[in-house]
Amino acid sequence: MIVLSFFLNGIIVFSSFLVDTVCESNIYTVQFYRGENSLSYPFLGLAEAQYLTLEFDEVGKEEPSDFWVRIRLCNRDWQPSPLMLAEYWSAFASDRITDFSPSVNTRISYIHYRYRLHNYFQRSGFYVIEVFRENDPQRLVFRRRFYVVENIVKIITDPSAQIVTGARQRLQSLAFFVYPNALNSAQAYQEFACVVLQNGRWDNARQNLRATFLHPDRLEYRFQEGLDMSAGVEFRLLDLRTVLRRRSFQVERTVWTDSGIVVLLSPERPRAGLAYTSQFDLNGRFFIQLRDELLDTTRRWQGRDEVGSVQGDYFWVDFRLTVSQPYPYPVYVVGGFMGWLPDERYRLFYDEARGIYQGRILLKQGVYDYLYALWNPTTARFETEPVEGSYFEAENTYTILVVYKGFGDREDRVVGHRWINFYEP
Repeated sequence: MIVLSFFLNGIIVFSSFLVDTVCESNIYTVQFYRGENSLSYPFLGLAEAQYLTLEFDEVGKEEPSDFWVRIRLCNRDWQPSPLMLAEYWSAFASDRITDFSPSVNTRISYIHYRYRLHNYFQRSGFYVIEVFRENDPQRLVFRRRFYVVENIVKIITDPSAQIVTGARQRLQSLAFFVYPNALNSAQAYQEFACVVLQNGRWDNARQNLRATFLHPDRLEYRFQEGLDMSAGVEFRLLDLRTVLRRRSFQVERTVWTDSGIVVLLSPERPRAGLAYTSQFDLNGRFFIQLRDELLDTTRRWQGRDEVGSVQGDYFWVDFRLTVSQPYPYPVYVVGGFMGWLPDERYRLFYDEARGIYQGRILLKQGVYDYLYALWNPTTARFETEPVEGSYFEAENTYTILVVYKGFGDREDRVVGHRWINFYEP
């Protein structure tokens, strides 16, 4: 299928597949997570007593808007499912967002919205939550992906798969076994497939991976291109929590202007070709917080900052990347905070006279992971390796999803998942 796309307010909107999208340029700080842990990835277990939380800001508004949400089921390729809503979702067709608050004592005003998605799912699979205006699905504001899982199969990883020689020093290789248990059948090769996510990202997910070897009681996945992932590098970390009282190490200075506070970062350089350096990061995630406290380096930070959600101010952050020659593709500041989308608000532009990429990005007070990346329009993917490099020692979190569609199934099921870490300290 050909992917159709168009520009809306300078942002690419994909129309053929239900992928992550932002359609309005005043929507910022979209967070989607499990329960109350804003650093968790969005998923639910089938019949699990848990919920998902969606938060976002509408910047520059004094009065709340009329936002609604709906849930849609997709197949493994993120095409809309032909199943009727009642077959997979036992609640509303659409629901109004009623939990919102105006910002308090901030220089840039906004309305903060929060929505709790309860677990009324009747089947596992791949889902999207869509936010739109005035109960009109044609007025889409943004979309985010998640999944619902049945824990039926067992996944066992093989850490010995990592072989580091030559060009493979930039890769991390995965190998694992899937034990079908009650789903075992003679048609396992056709019925099972796997999806692999790196640091929770859907934009570069490895889809429709088939078993390399079949055993009587298990499926073996190894020695295939889809399981060789560019390892990348540790994310750069930006702490904007207390920039007005105490600057973090990469902040050069702050400037007060009529349009808000500008945070000028020190010029940075590409890391490709340099020696690998280990440092703490959030694997591309971010969180909103005003409290000035030590970062939880165990990555088990729980909860959310209720005060920061409405009292956190927005800053104009000036990013600068020094390079001798421009890159062949557009350069962006990327991370979970911008949804891994080719959003013009996060693009940097090259100043040939100064030999520097620069751009001003609006960010809320909090802690952010980010990288510099090229947007390749041919592959429709971000490429971080030309700027940041790729090193097998990089610490990453991988999610393995097992997809199943048996003889009697009308849609894809997610029947197992597991997280594994590479080189986690």
